[in-house]
Amino acid sequence: MFKKRKEKRIYLDNSASTAVDERVLEAMAPHWKEKYGNAGSLHSEGREAKKVVEDAREVVAKTLRALPRQIVFTSGGTESNNLALLGAVRKYRDENEGQISVITSEVEHKSVLDTVQAIPGETHVHVLGTDSDGRVDIESLKKSLNEETVIVSLIYVNNEIGTIQDMKTISHVLRKFRKTNNTGNYPLLHIDASQAPVWLKLDVHSLGVDLMTLDGQKVYGPKGIGCLFVRDREHIAPILFGGGQEGGLRPGTPPTPLVVGFAKALEILEEERDIYVTNIREGAEWFFTTLEKQIPDVQINGPRDEERIAGNINLSFPNLEGEQIVIEMDVKGIAISTGSACLAEESGGSHVIKALHKNVEAQDGTIRLSLSRHTSKKDLQITAERLVETVTWLRASH
Repeated sequence: MFKKRKEKRIYLDNSASTAVDERVLEAMAPHWKEKYGNAGSLHSEGREAKKVVEDAREVVAKTLRALPRQIVFTSGGTESNNLALLGAVRKYRDENEGQISVITSEVEHKSVLDTVQAIPGETHVHVLGTDSDGRVDIESLKKSLNEETVIVSLIYVNNEIGTIQDMKTISHVLRKFRKTNNTGNYPLLHIDASQAPVWLKLDVHSLGVDLMTLDGQKVYGPKGIGCLFVRDREHIAPILFGGGQEGGLRPGTPPTPLVVGFAKALEILEEERDIYVTNIREGAEWFFTTLEKQIPDVQINGPRDEERIAGNINLSFPNLEGEQIVIEMDVKGIAISTGSACLAEESGGSHVIKALHKNVEAQDGTIRLSLSRHTSKKDLQITAERLVETVTWLRASH
């Protein structure tokens, strides 16, 4: 008797974590065993590791249109966000007295929202509201700025709904405020761009940012590595201690294999991004249209145009629970989520969806499908069919 062939699972939770590219694994392989020197050592093996790390730094810098000295390797997005916020505030307070102000928005990743609330000392945290698509109101930002504002921290591509913030306009507002009020380099602009590189070209000069977060696991690279772009190291202080690595901003032995993998992943995206984005966008639009036809009351969360990255699909189904939909879809061989993986163990629903929709019903049954550059039309067709089946069955069983 022949065994039934196991059906391939469809993975659509790429905003949480992506599969490591085979070319990335190949680039990393020698540095696990054959080239194992500590980059801080003076012997030949150490010097070789040091060169590997610096070569990777140059690659990362090139993809961002930055300088190598402006790249600080970290353990990932959460650490980079913490270093940007706490490091900037610590540096400012070393040189200034009095209350400070920090500005962020209600749709940020928790590694930003929780960090700004944990800033020690006399700090006013201003949380900007957003419109129904998750865009920060520029006029509210202008009104919130004052001479006590040290840093503005905003997410470039929202990890739950895919909204792309207009960072060029935001950075222009900050530059104009600095010039008009003679506040020098303050307030700094930090952006969490962890979700951006797969879909968008990043140019730190065009964006006008002072600090920018990236995360290896979001770009088909390894987990446990990321970086913080720091335009001027004079405006940030370390928050970890015990070594002089990364120009004194991030102590600890550089994880050479991870650094190599991260750089390779970004390099591949830079070369191949234009090849797949259009097809993925068309597939996502087909999915939206198909669901609207078969489930008329489905709610699409976030914008439905070029202000949303191509690979994000976020939907709400009134009177259902998102967790139940995720579980049923998992049984059907499809991995999706209710939103940020960092909130998976928390109750109360997504703070991002609550920010978009004030009525409780619109917050019901929220799921996120985050596509990869490899997601096929067939994957989406199968997913749409099984999602319609799942929603129909769950409603009938209530």
